[in-house]
Amino acid sequence: MSQIIPDGKDWTVVLRETCPECGVDVRGMSVQETAARLPGVVARYEKVLERPGAATRRNAARWSDQEYVVHVAEMLAVMEGRLDLMLEQTDPGFPNWDQDAAAEQGKYNALGAGQAAQKLRTAAEAYAAKLEGISPEKYSRRGIRSNGAAFTVETLNQYAWHDVVHHLWDLDA
Repeated sequence: MSQIIPDGKDWTVVLRETCPECGVDVRGMSVQETAARLPGVVARYEKVLERPGAATRRNAARWSDQEYVVHVAEMLAVMEGRLDLMLEQTDPGFPNWDQDAAAEQGKYNALGAGQAAQKLRTAAEAYAAKLEGISPEKYSRRGIRSNGAAFTVETLNQYAWHDVVHHLWDLDA
């Protein structure tokens, strides 16, 4: 399998403006709205897994379709963990997460399509349940990424939602 070319973009730009690539503006996305919309996007990702060759990388700059799906599942789990830190600690630092290394180490393409779909369903359900359990007075709690980017519960959710919908755009789904 070819080594993926890392994406070095600063995606926090989507917290300040409409995404210059996919055109999505997440700044008005609420925690409750994300929880309500997740099941619909999971269904769209499941259809991606039905594509012929979904677990094959077609070029070095891009994950396979299946890797995108499993990445979204992993990202939701990472974000759930970050929400936990934000709710339990004052201004916690987030552990680093290398998404490309995670795809390689997790052997995302070795999973069956059904396993990939289940991984996404489970992560989306857990993330939505986490969001539903956060009271609005906690939305301003903060956490800090290792590069210094600061998030609140609300903006971390918006950042995660952008990742979810942006990858649907990547996949033409």
